[in-house]
Amino acid sequence: MKRFMLALRFLTVYPFGGDENIDGNDLAASTVYYPIIGAMLGIILYWGLQLAQRAWPEILASALIVTLWVLLTGGLHLDGLMDTFDGLGVRGDRARRLEVMRDSRVGAFGVQAAVLGGFIKILAVSQLINRPAWMLGLILAPVAGRTALVALMATGRYAREGYGLGREFVERTSMVHLLLAVLLFLILGYAALSIAVFPLLIPQILLFFLLRYFFVQNFGGVTGDLLGAACELHELAFLLLLPIILR
Repeated sequence: MKRFMLALRFLTVYPFGGDENIDGNDLAASTVYYPIIGAMLGIILYWGLQLAQRAWPEILASALIVTLWVLLTGGLHLDGLMDTFDGLGVRGDRARRLEVMRDSRVGAFGVQAAVLGGFIKILAVSQLINRPAWMLGLILAPVAGRTALVALMATGRYAREGYGLGREFVERTSMVHLLLAVLLFLILGYAALSIAVFPLLIPQILLFFLLRYFFVQNFGGVTGDLLGAACELHELAFLLLLPIILR
């Protein structure tokens, strides 16, 4: 239970607890629960959209749900997306990119990524409205994003020198943790969409390998910011592909 609560506090704005002693093994083991935390977020978003669409036009209802999405997660992964694009936008080698990403200030490239990503996400959510099967898929988008986090942690290497919280996750998350997280993703996906979840899994796997290769080539591995960016991109890809695959 301690590790589940740790995952809940790390991935959401849930404020309680945090006084117990935890170590790197607890952090790694908590990743097994990431798909469950994603499903909890997805259920809140699903019912929020059900209510919002009855009161407001589709675009406004979608904008409110995406805003709720950011608030529930504390903007953790969106911050990673912005820092990643700031790093990609700078001229220089890997060390320079990582240095820029560590800067707490947000640059022009990060702002552009946040604005465009948010705009696309709002439109992607709006196309789900009044389509029951597609709206159920909204539950799985956060699950897909958080499962991708575990996959990158388990198969990647930490890009920075020295200690960082991301290092604890990347170096201690094992293939066993990944297999359990993927199993939970499949169980949750089958519960929501039946066998339709399997075609949706294929592009997620392809995106994972593409991002992993891209991160290694441009950053030398993964960091906490890159993990956050991957979560955002996997969520967005899942939303965009829902209407195509479930058509």
